[in-house]
Amino acid sequence: MPNIVATKFFRFASLLLAILLQSQISFAQSFSEFLREKAVKIVAFDSLGQAVYEQLIGYQVIMLGEQHGTSEPAQFLTGLVNLFTAHGDTVLVGYEIPADQLENYWAQPNDSSLLQSEFFTNNVNDGRASKAWASSILQVGKNPLVHIFLFDIDKTEVGANRDSLMYIKIKRQLMAHPTWRVLTLSGNIHNIRQPYKDKLRAAGFLANDLELKLSDKLCSLNLYFLSGTVLNNIGNGLELRQVNQAPSVYSIAVDYSKYLFLYPDSMRDKYDGMFFTRTVTASELAKSK
Repeated sequence: MPNIVATKFFRFASLLLAILLQSQISFAQSFSEFLREKAVKIVAFDSLGQAVYEQLIGYQVIMLGEQHGTSEPAQFLTGLVNLFTAHGDTVLVGYEIPADQLENYWAQPNDSSLLQSEFFTNNVNDGRASKAWASSILQVGKNPLVHIFLFDIDKTEVGANRDSLMYIKIKRQLMAHPTWRVLTLSGNIHNIRQPYKDKLRAAGFLANDLELKLSDKLCSLNLYFLSGTVLNNIGNGLELRQVNQAPSVYSIAVDYSKYLFLYPDSMRDKYDGMFFTRTVTASELAKSK
């Protein structure tokens, strides 16, 4: 009798496993098809087409998350600014930079003053003070439909909750310009919508703000890539590194070298979508010490 029970249990377990495996395969197949259907091809991040505009037109706030020391996120930001302003939008563009480290540029906005600012002269530890960021600031700063703001903490705010202060600075801009579109560029921790390491991040504060009511009007996008190079700091000081990700559905199902993809509602957790590049490129520092 025990052998009969064991045999029946084994058959049941095998059948259940087969059903689970089949459901996983079906899900993977359906998601691959969904991804291929919904991914929006991008030829170049700094030159975007109408299809990207149509994907993002419904969002007032678009937050881009990056690995510092890469070129593509800043290029994508610049491309989005140009895309929206070409359609007549006025745009607030926020960078994860302390306002007190760019005072030279505010006094006299030009290439020289930007590179001589404290941020691009002394802030060389995490990869943000890059040619990519400098180029983006210089390009969008010349657009008459753009206002640049900075939202990292400054010297007087060190020790405070960094993300909550970032959120407050972004909110001030939204309250002062309620009809403007807002684009931000930061490290990809700050634009996570859900608590990360038990702390709410800037995007989470914004999404949950009862006064702004941005939950469905905020789009948080994260950089995703297959391989390439980055110039940043992961604990050993600033260093140029080769990076390689394991192949996944995002690099296999779609053969575009670059694309934008918004997750289905069931997958929107940390982020609302991704901007994908098969190859990511390190950005050198804008100015040597």
